[in-house]
Amino acid sequence: MSVAYHGVPGAFSHEACLSFLPGEEPVGLPSFADVVSSVERGEAKFGMLPLENNNVGGVDEVRKLLERSSLKVLAEHALPVRIHLLGLPGSRIEDIRTAVSHPMAIKQCAGNLRALRLESEEAPSTSVAAQSLSDPSKAALASRAAADAYGLVVLQENVHDREVNETIFVIVGQ
Repeated sequence: MSVAYHGVPGAFSHEACLSFLPGEEPVGLPSFADVVSSVERGEAKFGMLPLENNNVGGVDEVRKLLERSSLKVLAEHALPVRIHLLGLPGSRIEDIRTAVSHPMAIKQCAGNLRALRLESEEAPSTSVAAQSLSDPSKAALASRAAADAYGLVVLQENVHDREVNETIFVIVGQ
């Protein structure tokens, strides 16, 4: 069977799938709504969704989707989230002007982005930001797994504002 998640390999949701449902095949989808629909239609046995980050609060879109859904929360797990500033090979942090990522990741790094004098730009997910990075003046806020998956370099580790940064992921099913 499979577990649907939002994003592409390297997403924190993908990492949650591998950690909390290691026997299931992770299937990446474009949106949280697609994850819910996939499980409701029986295309995936489970869905993995981020519900709340300990530093910036709930993922409102996910909460609203679950309220309108027939799915049940089967389990909750906390995943430590380490957000790194990723660049193209050969990039230097002094040349970066904009950090690209999912809005929740941007919020988790807001203080450090100000300190680095970086603008922010929203992307559908942290992993999509990493996967689509092509401008040497931009960097992605994403996981080390995303750096490895898409041939990026870590320009600065742990750019989240608080040392303890974790997200509660829920496993949903019928």
